[in-house]
Amino acid sequence: MYGLIVIGDDLSSRVAAAVAGSYGIKTALLSESGMGDVCFVGDLAFNAEHTPLTGLGENQIVSSLLAALNISLNNVLLNPAYQIILPEHRIDFFNNKEDMIREMTREFPELAAQIKSYYDAVARNSDTAAKWLRDHSNIAPKSLKDYVDFIKLMPQLLRCKFDNAHLKQMMSLNASFKKVIEAQNVLLSYRKNHQNSIFSYFQYSAPMRGAYCFSQGKQALFDALINKIESADGLYQNRCEVLSIKKGKLIEVTFMDKDGTASRIEADNLIVSTKWQNMHLLIKRKKKINLSDLIRPVKVSHYPFTIHLGINPKSIPEKMANHVAVISDVNKDIYDNNLIILELDAPEAERITPVSAKIPLSATIFLPNDQDIWSKENLSQTADSIIDRLEYFLPFLKENIEFFDIEESIKISKKLREIVNPKYQLRNAPISGFAAKDNKTRFGNIYLTGASLLTDIGFEGEIISGINAVSRVAGKME
Repeated sequence: MYGLIVIGDDLSSRVAAAVAGSYGIKTALLSESGMGDVCFVGDLAFNAEHTPLTGLGENQIVSSLLAALNISLNNVLLNPAYQIILPEHRIDFFNNKEDMIREMTREFPELAAQIKSYYDAVARNSDTAAKWLRDHSNIAPKSLKDYVDFIKLMPQLLRCKFDNAHLKQMMSLNASFKKVIEAQNVLLSYRKNHQNSIFSYFQYSAPMRGAYCFSQGKQALFDALINKIESADGLYQNRCEVLSIKKGKLIEVTFMDKDGTASRIEADNLIVSTKWQNMHLLIKRKKKINLSDLIRPVKVSHYPFTIHLGINPKSIPEKMANHVAVISDVNKDIYDNNLIILELDAPEAERITPVSAKIPLSATIFLPNDQDIWSKENLSQTADSIIDRLEYFLPFLKENIEFFDIEESIKISKKLREIVNPKYQLRNAPISGFAAKDNKTRFGNIYLTGASLLTDIGFEGEIISGINAVSRVAGKME
C-alpha cells in the first residue's frame, strides 16, 4: 500500500516522487518510456532536451530543491549562457548585466540608448517575478490573500506594460533584434504564443541568473532523483506499461513490468504527468466538463525534432557555447523552419578530446504537430536541410560528420515526447494575465504535474509543478 503513485517519465514526475519520499510518503513512480534525459545513439550520449538549466544559483528554485533533498551535483556555470547567431550578428549572452549591455550595443549600436533601458527593465521585472514565485508557487492567485497580494502587485505590472511597449518598439526598428528576442523565447519558454508578461522578463534574465550544465549531462539529475525515491523505500518501475486505473477512495493501478509480469498497486493519491500519452485511461468515463479547459485549453503546437551527430572536434568554432540558436533569415517566421538549436556535450573548458575522437552535437528544430510533417520521408529531408543550413555557421561540418543515423534520430525524437517539452498554446488568465493552469482535477485525490501547467517559467516551471503537486498531497495528509 502506497501513499502516492506517480505516473510519468518527465522531470516534473521524478521531482514529485522524490519530494514525496522526503516527506515520508511511500511513493511508487511508474515510467513507461524507459528513457531518462540522456539518450544513446551509437556509442555517444546525448541530452534529450535542448533547454539550458536555470535556477541553480544560490538560493534559487532548483538549488533550493536539491539542498532540501540533500542532492549534490557537479554543475558548471556557463558563460556565455548561450549564443544567438544571425546572418550578420553573433551575440554572446553573458552572466553580467553590464557585459550584456556592451555586447548588445556592439551588435546594435543604433539601439544603444534603448538597450540599456531594456536591460534595466529585465532586471527590475525579473526580480519582481522571482519574488512573486517565492510567495506564490502556483503563480495564479488562488486565495483571498493571493488576490490582495495581486492588487499590491498592480503598479509593477503596469510598469511592465510600459516596458513591453518599449520592447515592441525596439523590435519594430530592427528585424535582427526582433529575432534575437524571439529566439530566446524559443530557447527558454515552453509557450509558442509567448506573451511579454512579467515572467517573460524572468526568462530574459536567465543568463544573469545563471545557466548551468552537468558534467554527466542532465541524466545526473534524473539519476539523483531516482536514487532518492528508492532510498525512501519507494518503487521505481521503468519500461512498464500502465494497463488500467481504478479511481475511488483508493487508487488502483494495474501495470505490466518490462518482463511482461502484470501487477496491481494501491495508493491514497495519484499524480499524473500532463505529458502522459495514455491519459484516456484516467478520463475515459469523464462526465463533468472542466470549464477552465474549455475557456483556456492547452494545445501542443510544435514538437522538437533532433538529429544526433558525432563530429570531429576540429569542426567546432572557437568559443562556441554549449547552447547556440542559429537563425537563417531575419525576415522569416521563427517557427517556419528558421531556427536551429545546437547543443554540445560539455562546456568549452571540458572539451579536452583527442582530435581523432568524435563528440556529440545535437541540432533541434520545432515542427508542427502534424502527422504528415512527421512522416519518415519528410523528416529525412528535414534532417538534410538542417545540415545544409548550418553550412554558413559550421562550414566544415559536412566533411567532419563521423556518425549520423537518421532512422535512430527519428525514432528517438518520437519516443521522447513523454520526456521533452513541446511548445504549448494557451491563453492568459482573464484576471491575472498569468499563463498558469491548476494542478487539481475533478477527482479529490488525483493531481496533475508537468511543464504545461506553468509554461511561462520554462525549466524552473517544470520543477515547481512537481513540488506543487506533492504539496497538495502532503497538505491532505497533515
